[in-house]
Amino acid sequence: MKVYQFRLATVERIRVLEERLAREQLVETLNQLRKAQAANEAAHVALREMASLSGVVSMADIQWLDDQRERLSESLRICSEKVALAQSTSVDARAAWGSATKRASVLTRLDAQGFAAWREAASRDEVAQSDDLATARYRLAGAGE
Repeated sequence: MKVYQFRLATVERIRVLEERLAREQLVETLNQLRKAQAANEAAHVALREMASLSGVVSMADIQWLDDQRERLSESLRICSEKVALAQSTSVDARAAWGSATKRASVLTRLDAQGFAAWREAASRDEVAQSDDLATARYRLAGAGE
């Protein structure tokens, strides 16, 4: 009997490679999301912990404090947008990875099923050959007596 060979082995290798690349892309997008969330949290903390003026203050001090709050608020808004974008990108990457995983696993299962069928056929052929050999020996032993 011929050696087992999966006809779609090349396609399976490509799909497994696609799955690995999709997984790496997902990891990268999750890292970007974590960085964006950390930057967002730092902007929140900076805005929350901004010192307020006390005592006698000048109009310039009030203007400076107001400008600082505006800059920090704008920074926080930008960080929040980056978090939203990173979340959207990670959702897309997770969906792409899930799809690639399904496509690769389908071919892997087909390969396993094909190998099992080949193994069963090989086992039947081996049993048939053994039966033929035993029958032939029996006939030769019976004919020689």
